Amino acid sequence: MTDDERMTGQESSRTHHPSDDLSEPASTVEVIPADINLKMKMGGRPGRRGQISADAIAKAEKAVKKVGENYIEVGRSQVATLIGQFAAVRANPKDARSAITQVAMTAREIMGQAKTCGYSLLTNVAESLYKFLADRSSLGPKEMAFAEAHLGVMQNVVAHDLGGDGGPVGKELLQSLAIAKQKLTKT
Repeated sequence: MTDDERMTGQESSRTHHPSDDLSEPASTVEVIPADINLKMKMGGRPGRRGQISADAIAKAEKAVKKVGENYIEVGRSQVATLIGQFAAVRANPKDARSAITQVAMTAREIMGQAKTCGYSLLTNVAESLYKFLADRSSLGPKEMAFAEAHLGVMQNVVAHDLGGDGGPVGKELLQSLAIAKQKLTKT
């Protein structure tokens, strides 16, 4: 009897198949060969691993560096998008699951790109916001204030192009976020 059948109290007319019992090994297996096109492109051959050329690595590093040089414009745009998305949460904080999820996913995207481009302060704040919102379906007043504190810090980071850890200003911004967290946890 399957779990579905137990729940409904009805047994199906389906016959038992040996593969239904996971405690017994299957009598036959199918081997699906891996696609080796990429391996071949990287100089690999049967029995020999491929290798990425130093030239290809240098080109990739150059491309990442170029993106990093222009990241602040992308970051400003992403933070503006995040703030716009948060307006939907503000409009209905008690029933905002999809809007909160959208904000969390944008924060996650910012987190990844900022990290790649050397904006560790923005990365850390975006990660904190993502983790805070990831499993929430609604926000109370304290939760709204805490999320908005993140948005304020992120706005400051991109407005003043605070790369890396943001230096002394970054420390002050993180301190303001820590104060907001204390207010959140205070009863």
